[in-house]
Amino acid sequence: MYTCELASLKAERRKHRRLEITLPLEYSLLANGAHGTHRTTTTNVSTGGVYFETEQPGIQPGGLLDLQLTIPPGEGHFPYQGQISSLGVVVRVDRLKGDPRRWGVAAQFRESLKLSF
Repeated sequence: MYTCELASLKAERRKHRRLEITLPLEYSLLANGAHGTHRTTTTNVSTGGVYFETEQPGIQPGGLLDLQLTIPPGEGHFPYQGQISSLGVVVRVDRLKGDPRRWGVAAQFRESLKLSF
């Protein structure tokens, strides 16, 4: 019973339902000396934020990211490709087990999501 209680406490911390979905993601670190746009894919996405993996060093909790997700067209629900963009703040950076060159990054959206086609 203790395990069930602990699991429900973890679930309550999340305000937004996460979708385990792989979407193309472009991000730029908004900091002094940061250069370029980096490409990767999402691991999961919610209306509150995004989680992705990267080989790009230098991402730290509290850092700001310019995020652009590509939403592919889907048969039966929307025929056009779209872009979702937002400013995000890094809330967690995890070194991934099995590959010391990769990190998992959790970022919370800091502004309303902008959708364009």
